[in-house]
Amino acid sequence: MWLTALLAAFGLWSDGEAQQQQPQPLPPNLGVATGQQIVPNQVQPGTLFTGTGTNPYYGDWPRQEDPAMIAPYLCKQQIPQTGNPALRAGVYYRLILRQSLFGRESGSNMNLGGAMYQSSFFGQPASIACPGTADSYVRCDQQSDYFLEEMMRWLMEGVAGASMFRADAAVVVTWFNTASAISGRSDIDAGQTGTYQVIWLTDSAARLSYAIINYDRLGFDAQDFRANSRSGRCRALFNGGNHTGYVDIDPTQPYKNTPKVLAQRSGVPHMVRGRYMFRVDDIVRPAGCSNKTGGTYPIMIYPNIVNMLGEMSVDVNALCLDHTQTYILMIEEREVATCQVLNSAIARCNLPKIYDWGVKTVYFQPQSRGANDEKAFVGYIYFVPPTLDPMRLDIGNIYEWYKNPMTNYLMPISWYPRNFTNPSYMMSLAQLGSRLSDDAIYAVQLGLYVVGYREYKDDEIKKFRPEHRTLALLATYSNRNSYDYRWRPQEEVINLNQVQQWYLNDWERMHTLYTYRVGYLKLAPLRPNDQNSTELLSGLVTAPISLHWLWTPNRQQFIQTTFTQQERDERTEFVRHKSREMCHDWYDEDGALFNFIRDTETNSSCPCVERQALLDLGRYMPHPRCSQLFRDITCTSMIGSKNCYMSAQNIYGSYAGDGNTFNNMDTQ
Repeated sequence: MWLTALLAAFGLWSDGEAQQQQPQPLPPNLGVATGQQIVPNQVQPGTLFTGTGTNPYYGDWPRQEDPAMIAPYLCKQQIPQTGNPALRAGVYYRLILRQSLFGRESGSNMNLGGAMYQSSFFGQPASIACPGTADSYVRCDQQSDYFLEEMMRWLMEGVAGASMFRADAAVVVTWFNTASAISGRSDIDAGQTGTYQVIWLTDSAARLSYAIINYDRLGFDAQDFRANSRSGRCRALFNGGNHTGYVDIDPTQPYKNTPKVLAQRSGVPHMVRGRYMFRVDDIVRPAGCSNKTGGTYPIMIYPNIVNMLGEMSVDVNALCLDHTQTYILMIEEREVATCQVLNSAIARCNLPKIYDWGVKTVYFQPQSRGANDEKAFVGYIYFVPPTLDPMRLDIGNIYEWYKNPMTNYLMPISWYPRNFTNPSYMMSLAQLGSRLSDDAIYAVQLGLYVVGYREYKDDEIKKFRPEHRTLALLATYSNRNSYDYRWRPQEEVINLNQVQQWYLNDWERMHTLYTYRVGYLKLAPLRPNDQNSTELLSGLVTAPISLHWLWTPNRQQFIQTTFTQQERDERTEFVRHKSREMCHDWYDEDGALFNFIRDTETNSSCPCVERQALLDLGRYMPHPRCSQLFRDITCTSMIGSKNCYMSAQNIYGSYAGDGNTFNNMDTQ
C-alpha cells in the first residue's frame, strides 16, 4: 500500500507542482534527468486534496478506498526549466532491490558442481527487465545491497525496535531545487528553493515498512510570492489511508509558524539535521524524538506486548533525550519503570512486575524536571500472561515439560540474539560514543535460570503474597552477535541432567524446593560476582512449567549426564509419590479455604485433579461458557485452561433467624 502511496505522491508532485504560473500540460521532457517520460493523465494540473467530492486522489470514501500518501512538502511548486545553467532542478526516483530477492546472494546458491548460478534477470538491461524505465531506474547489485544496509543502520540508531528489521527493497524519491509555484524569478535567483527526499523501505514480505525523510534545504514556506501564505502554508504530512486521518511530520509550534524549520531541526539530532523517521506498516507511527511541548504526543514502544511478569526491557521513542537527565516510564496504577538513555532518540526502560492482564497507559517524562508541565508523552503497553507473550523464550512443546518421566532430557531453546545487549557497553554508551548498530554491543554471556513461584497468605495485607525465587543456574550461553543473527534465531540445547549452580542449600533442596509447585526459565545476562542471583537482569522468560525434573531422590547432584534404567525408574516413582503429597498439601492449604467452600454450601471444595471432577458428576458440572463442550468467545476469564467446572449443589436462598417475615428461618 505504501509503495503505491509513495509513487502516487510522486505523481502528485509531477502533475500538480511542476508548473509555471499559468496552468498548462506538463512538458514531455520533465523527467529528462533520469530518462523518464511522464505522461499527463486526465487530472488537471494543480488538483490537490480537498477532502470532499470525488477527487481522484482522495477518493469517495467510504464508497471508495482512501489511498495512503507520503507528502514531504505539500504545496504548489514548480521545477525551473530555464535560467542559470548551473542550477539543476528536477524530480528523481530510484527503485533499490536486494540481490537475494532474485536468488543471487553471496555463497547462498552454489550448485553441486560449485558454479555460481546467475538469474537471467541480471543478464539483460534494466530497460528490458522493466519496460518503460531508464537503465538507471532500477538498481539490484552490490551497491544496492550496501545502500539497504546503510539505511538499516540509520533506522537502528533512531527507531525503537528497528534492530530486527531487514530491508529488502526501497523506493527513493528526491525533489531537487523545486521552487514556489506562484513566485517570480526573484525567488529562484535568490536561491529560495527546496531540496528534500523520501526513502521508503520494506522487507521481502512487505509486512513491515519504514519511511525516512531528509530535508536539505527549504527556501519557501508557501506557494505564494515572497513566502506569502494567503493560499496556505506548505504541509509535511502522511495520510494514513482508509480515512484514518493525517499525521504531521513535526507537530511542534515552530513548524506551524514556519514549515522551513523542518530543515533546521531533526527527529534524530544525534545523527544529522533535517532527518525524520516513521514506521508506516499499518498505521503511521512517529519514530525518533520530538520537542513538542503541549498536549499529548504518541510514543512508540517496542515491544508493546509485554509479559506481565515484567523484568524485561522496552525501547521508547518519545521526547529528545539528554544524557545528563534521568527519565522514567510511569505505568497506570503500577510501579514506575526506570529508563536509560541510549542516544538522543531512544531510551531503554526496565519494567517491573505488573500482575495484570490488559492494556495500560504509560507516560514518559524526565524525573528531575517537567513532571508537572503540560508536556505529556503518552503510550500504551498490552500486558499479557506468559503463555500469550510473543517475545517469550521458546523451549519447545510446553506439554513435554509436564510429563513424568520426561520424554527427552535434551530440550531445545531458541531466542533472537538482538534482544540482548552487553550491560557494560550500555552503561558507558554515551562516553564511548558507540552506536546501536555496532555488533560488539550484542556480545554478552547469558545465563539460563530456573525461577520458582509460590504464594502464601499474608495476614498483614489481607491477601496472598507472590514470591519468585531463583533456584538454580542451568547453563550459560554466548550470545551470537554476527551479521547473520540479526534475523536468525540462536538455537541451543538444555541438558536437564545437569545443573551448573544451585542457589539452595542441601536442606532447602530436600524441603523448600517442593513448595515451588510451578516455575519458569529465564534467560538473562550474567551479573558478575553475584553468588546468590537474588536480582536478575532484564531478560526473556518462558511460559510456566513444572519443576518436577529438578526433583531427585537421595540428593543426586546432577553431575552425571546419563542414568541407568534403575535410576530412571526410581526417579519416576519418586516424582509420582512426591507430586501426590504436594497435591494433598495444596488441598489442605487452598482447597478447604472459605473462598472455595461458600457459607451456603456444604462439602463443595474445589477438586484436586480433573479426574475427581469427572467421577463426581452432579456436584461438579461443566461450566456453561468455559468448558470444552460449551466454550465460546464470551469466556474471557478462563482463556488457556484445559477445562472448567462449577459446583452444581443446591444452595439456600433467603433465610435467617428471628422468625419475622423476611427473616423467617423456615422461609427458603
